[in-house]
Amino acid sequence: MEKGRKEKKAKAVWPGFAAGALLSAGVYVSGLLLLGLLLTKGSISERNVFPWVGALCILASLSGGLLAVRKTAWKAAGLLTGVLFALLLLAVGLLGWRDGIAWLGQGGLLLLYALCGGLVATLLSGRRRRKRK
Repeated sequence: MEKGRKEKKAKAVWPGFAAGALLSAGVYVSGLLLLGLLLTKGSISERNVFPWVGALCILASLSGGLLAVRKTAWKAAGLLTGVLFALLLLAVGLLGWRDGIAWLGQGGLLLLYALCGGLVATLLSGRRRRKRK
C-alpha cells in the first residue's frame, strides 16, 4: 500500500440502530409514565388517552430514527429503527398479555404509528453534505 493513502474502515451500523431503538423505547416508556400520572391526576380523561399514546409512539419512533440516522450516516436508518421499534412493541404485546391484543384495532394502529415515525425520521434526515477539508 502506498504511503499517504488511507484505507477506509467499514463502520458497523448496528450500534446506531441499537441506540435508536433504545432511545425510542426510553422515550415511549417515560412518556407512558407521564401519561399515567396525568391520567391519575385527572388532567386527561380515559377516552382521550389513545390519541396521546399514538402521538407518543410517533414521537418515540421519530426521535430514535433521527438518532440512528445521525449515528450511522445512512438515510434509511430512520425507517429501519421505526421497524425495530414496531417489532419491540409487537414482542412486548405478544409476551405480556395472555389474551392478546386486538392487532386489527388500536394495537395495529400503534404499530402503524411506529412505522410512520420512522418514515418521517427518514424524510427529515435530508441529504448529508460533505465535510470540507
